[in-house]
Amino acid sequence: MTKQEFEAIYKNITSTQHSVLEMFLQGRLDAETSQVLHKDRTAVSSNISKICKLFGVENKPGAYTQRDDLIKLFVQYKPELVCEKLLKEFGERSPEPRKILEVPEEIVPLNSEFYIERSRMEADCYQQILRPGSMIRIKAPKLMGKTSLLNRIIKNAQINEYRLVRLDFRDAEEDVLNNTNKFFEWFCFNISEKLKLECNIDLQARGGILVNCKKYFQTEVLEAINCPLVLALEEIDCIFHYEKTAQEFLKMLRSWFEETKKTDIWKNLRMVLLHSTNVYVELPHNQSPFNVGFSVELTEFNQPNILDLARRHQLSWGTDEVIALMAIVGGYPYLVRKALYHLHDSNLSLAEVLHNAATDVGIYGEHLYRHWTDLQKYSELKLALKQVVLADSSVKLEQVLEFKLLSTGLVKRHQHGITSSCRLYRDYFAEKFRD
Repeated sequence: MTKQEFEAIYKNITSTQHSVLEMFLQGRLDAETSQVLHKDRTAVSSNISKICKLFGVENKPGAYTQRDDLIKLFVQYKPELVCEKLLKEFGERSPEPRKILEVPEEIVPLNSEFYIERSRMEADCYQQILRPGSMIRIKAPKLMGKTSLLNRIIKNAQINEYRLVRLDFRDAEEDVLNNTNKFFEWFCFNISEKLKLECNIDLQARGGILVNCKKYFQTEVLEAINCPLVLALEEIDCIFHYEKTAQEFLKMLRSWFEETKKTDIWKNLRMVLLHSTNVYVELPHNQSPFNVGFSVELTEFNQPNILDLARRHQLSWGTDEVIALMAIVGGYPYLVRKALYHLHDSNLSLAEVLHNAATDVGIYGEHLYRHWTDLQKYSELKLALKQVVLADSSVKLEQVLEFKLLSTGLVKRHQHGITSSCRLYRDYFAEKFRD
């Protein structure tokens, strides 16, 4: 059972079952639970059996293992609910066989046990996507988990038989982004292509581009499929640099969102927007899609998140190890997973992994060098990062440059300016700039 499956079942337990389960995991006997909760002892035993059934825990042939297996599940996925005695007993006598772990990539697979929900907002997205006319905006720097969360939102929509159009704005070529007419043609054509529909649109017809796109989307898409549709737009900030295109397109998205509140057929539209940085396109407040809908800003892992993830990697960690790792990489999901993977998969200690982490030969070498190579293409960003990593305190940057640098994940904003995201990036790039 994966963590996600476990959490889904746990959320559906009744309040009575929660009370019984809480006492059970604290090592209370059924008779004691019965007295405290003022319930019949048979009812207590029955509720524990029902909980076991919910989690798919059954007695094995010739042995009564059901309750033990339920405790093991909670030791693995919710140890904070289990008393010290049971944690010690079941943790020591039931060592897990060594796992062959999936290699940490930028996107965490849907069936992965290593996906961590950082806030209630992430889980709320799965419900938001089912609301007529909803818009979900997910903001985070690169490698923070936007696409992994999007995949889970989409899965929840597709379970409910929603149609899907998923567009990545990195696929649009520069001459398309730089020409408003070409961009809207690209956008409409790709929507029709994804849904296997004809694309009958005349952008130059009377009314203008935005009116004609709206008419196309209503008649050629929403009315044609006549069912809920998820429009997922990834890396939408790719258009921010192209001011005219961005202004017109973002105004259109806001207009479509407003239409979902007025017209029945438009209620079938659900939008998900992914972006890595703040919006630096000038738009009137009532024409921006970035101040409406449901906003999610993905954050770094905290200490409990990393402890949880360490357990899933079969590492016997405490707070000291977590603090040591966070001192170098902060709580950045990809960097944390990369370290835990190598610690599980090698005989290295945490100190050995961290010793040369900020070099080209360390476990992050490829990742760091890729960033360095990318920076060579953008002299403005390279100079800005140099200013940040070589400074003794936070740095003030021009706003657009700041937003672009923030989107890389290499820096973060504090009250008084910009600093390196973590010591790993500061040490690596400072050394590069000194060479």
